[in-house]
Parts: sequence; structure tokens; C-alpha cells
Amino acid sequence: MNARVSARLRLLLLVSVALMGVALPVRADSEAPDPTRLDVERLPPEAIAVTRDMYATGWFAAAELGGQGIAGGAGRLALAGPYARLGVGYELTPWFSLASTVDLSFHTTDAPAPPAVSAFQLYHVLLQAKLQLPVSVRSALWLAADGGLGWASGDFLEAWGLRHAGTASFNYGGDLGFDWHLMNTHHSLGLSAGALLQPNLDRPGGDRAIVIHGSAYLKYVF
Repeated sequence: MNARVSARLRLLLLVSVALMGVALPVRADSEAPDPTRLDVERLPPEAIAVTRDMYATGWFAAAELGGQGIAGGAGRLALAGPYARLGVGYELTPWFSLASTVDLSFHTTDAPAPPAVSAFQLYHVLLQAKLQLPVSVRSALWLAADGGLGWASGDFLEAWGLRHAGTASFNYGGDLGFDWHLMNTHHSLGLSAGALLQPNLDRPGGDRAIVIHGSAYLKYVF
């Protein structure tokens, strides 16, 4: 009887081992690649290379914050102040875009009294054409040409002889910038610096006014 029980136990053990071998899954590293499906979990990280073609293009919006001052002209009567710009545009290609921008800066006067120290704002509504040159997959340098209208608030500057400061005049200039794309198809950060010639802020005698700004921006491409 003991021999029969022992034989049955050995047979049962062999069957159990065989069934366990069938049930064990095949190791992932021994699985043959399946060309008919994309199994992301089996792909090495370097299988997908990031390129600039993956970034979104088309309509975009940008917001800038920085500082702005005036060299010459009204700049001899006013201090530099905070600056903000908003813009919307369209990227026709990854290297060329058109945009419309509005900006605002705040300034205080710095001139002998009378009149007393006062404050004013500068406004600009501009059209911008931008050329962008990629430096790497995530970075680019760009150059833009600007043109539009600009004026100063109030009549404070008129007291020092700038009779047309509050009247809109045609301004033109340009910007230089550096763009850094985040690991996202829509967002980029950047730095910008630019200058505009603004005739209504010129002082009598040919003292030309050049409005200069520097800022950081956030851009979103839809």
C-alpha cells in the first residue's frame, strides 16, 4: 500500500511541475518583436527623437513683462519704468510669423519744477514681422521689424515743450530675441530687447527720442 501511495504522489508531483511550466509567462526580453503593433513599453527611450517639426504652429498669443526707457527727446525729462506687452499672431512657417501687439509703460518725470513731478504712460499699437533662426531643437534666435502708432497720456510733457506728445505718431523699429521651447508642443519662453523711433517724443532742436525696452515673455501656440 505504501508503494502505491508513493507512486501516486510522485506522479502527482510530475504533473504539477509540468502544469506550472506551461502556466509560467514568457520573459519580456525573449519575446520576438511584433511589427504589426507599437508597444510603447518595449521601446527604448531613444527610439523617438524630438524634432522641431513636433512643435505646434499656427495662431499664437504672447505676454511680456520688463522695463522701458527713453533715450534722447522726452527721455531727458522722464525716468524708465515698468513695461508690459500683449500680442497675437500667426506662424506662416516655423521661421516666419506676423503679429499685432499692444504695449504699455509707466514713467515719472524727472525735470526741474515748475511744473511739479508727475507721471504718464506710453502706449503703442504695432504690427510685427518676425524671422526665426533655429539654433538647436529647443532654442532659436529671432529678429523682428515693428511699425505702428504710439502716444503719451495726459498733457504733462507739453509743459516742457513736447507739444505733440499726446498725439499719436508713426513709430518704427525692431526687436531681437532668444526663444527656448519647453518640453511641450505649445509653450516657449524667451527674452526680448527692442527700440522704436517715436517722433512725437522728440524735443525741439532735433533731439530725437528712441524708446528702448527689455523683457521676458511666455508664448503659447494653439
